[in-house]
Amino acid sequence: MSADLVRARIDEGPVVPLMWLVVLLGFLLNLADGIDVVAMSVTAPSVAASWGLERAALGPLFSAALFGMAIGAAGLAPLSDQLGRRLLLVAAMFLVGLSMLAVSWIASTASVTVFAILRFISGLGIGVIFGSAPALASEFMPSRYRSLAVSLVVMGYPVGAVLAGPIANALIPDYGWTAVFTAGGILTLLIGIVTWGLLPESPEFLASRAGNHPEREVAVNGLLARLSRDAVTGMSAAVTRPSATPVAQILTAERRFRTLVLWAIYFMGFLTMYFMLSWIPTLFVDAGYTRAQGIEALTGFNLGAIPGILILAFLTTRLLLVPLLSMFFLSAGGVLAYVGLSEPTALGSLMTLMFIGGVFLHGGFTCLYALATQAYPSDVRAAGVGWAAGLGRTGAIASPLLAGALISAGWGMYSLFLSFALPLVIGGLLLWVFAGEH
Repeated sequence: MSADLVRARIDEGPVVPLMWLVVLLGFLLNLADGIDVVAMSVTAPSVAASWGLERAALGPLFSAALFGMAIGAAGLAPLSDQLGRRLLLVAAMFLVGLSMLAVSWIASTASVTVFAILRFISGLGIGVIFGSAPALASEFMPSRYRSLAVSLVVMGYPVGAVLAGPIANALIPDYGWTAVFTAGGILTLLIGIVTWGLLPESPEFLASRAGNHPEREVAVNGLLARLSRDAVTGMSAAVTRPSATPVAQILTAERRFRTLVLWAIYFMGFLTMYFMLSWIPTLFVDAGYTRAQGIEALTGFNLGAIPGILILAFLTTRLLLVPLLSMFFLSAGGVLAYVGLSEPTALGSLMTLMFIGGVFLHGGFTCLYALATQAYPSDVRAAGVGWAAGLGRTGAIASPLLAGALISAGWGMYSLFLSFALPLVIGGLLLWVFAGEH
C-alpha cells in the first residue's frame, strides 16, 4: 500500500523543522477553537444578566455549539480523508471566525434562538478541526513521536480556553460581553489565513487518496524531500475508492468492538469535561463567589492542562500509552470526588483543586486523541478520530443540559462535582480494552 511506503520513510529519519511547523499550526488551530468554545462559558453570567435569562436557559446555548461540534467531527471531518486535511481545516477556520464575528450583530435582538444557531455553526467548524488536525499531525511524525505530536496539537484547545478567561475579564467591563466573541473571531480568521499560507498537505493522504492521480508519486516525493526523507518508487497512480462508507470501514468485524469502546470512553470524558468547561463560572457565582473569581477558577482548571498534557505527552515517548491514560482518568475522577465529599469553601483550596483536576482531566482527555489516531490506518484515520470525537461529543451535548436540570432541581456545586466524577472512573477502566494493542 502506498501509504505504508510513506509511513516507512517517515519512520526512518529524525524529526525535522517542517514537522514541528505542522504541529505548531495544528496547535494554533486548536488554540483558536479553545477561545471560541469557552467564550460562551466566560460570558454566560453577563449574557444571562443582559438578556434576563434564567440559569437553565443557558443550557441550550452551551449545547448548540457542542451539537454542531458533534456533527462537524463525525459528519464533516471524515471528508478530509477524501478532500484533504489542509482544505477542510482552512475552510473550517473561516466558518468559525465569521460566525463568531456575527454574534455582535445579533446581540441587540436578545434572541436565544439566533444566538444558538450561530453557536451551532461555530461548532460545525470546530468539530472538523478536532477530527482533522490530530490526524494531520500524526501523519507527519515518526511513529515514536506521534502521541507527543497529537497531544501538543490538541493542547492548543485548553491553552485557548485558558486565554479566554483573561480576555473576558479584560474586555467585558469596558466593551461588553460581545467583545469576547469579536476578539475570538478576528484571531480565528488570522490563524486561518496563516494556515492557508504555510500548512502542507499530509504525505500519507497524498499517497492514499482515492482516484487516478498521475502526479501522485511526484507530489509525495516532493513533500518527502522537504522532510529530509528518501524518495519512494513504484507508487501506483490509481487508488480504488472503497465501496463502504467511512463509518462502515471503522465498524468492520475486526474493528467494531474497540471502536464502540472508544466511543464510550470519549462519551464519558466529554460528559465531565464539558460540565467543567460550561458550568464552573456560574456554579462559583451561585455559591457566593464573584464573577471574576468564577472565571479565575475556570482559568485555573484550564491552566492545569499545560503541565498535565506536557507531562503525559513526554511519558508516552517512554512508557505505554494506555496505563498512563487510565491513571490520569482515574486521578481526575478522584479529585472531583474529593471536592464533592469534602466540600471545601476556602477559595485558595478550591482554586488549587480546580488546577489539579485540570492537570489530570485535560492531560488524559487530550492524549486520548493519540490513542484514536493509532487505532486506524491513514485512509480512515480522520473518520475514526472524527466519529469518536463526534459520537463521544453527545456527552458534551448532554452534559450542560443535565447539569442545568440538576441545578434547577436544587443540586449544589459539590453534589455535581461528585456525580460527574463517576464517568471518569468508568472511562479509566474501559481504557484497558486497548492495553494489548498499545
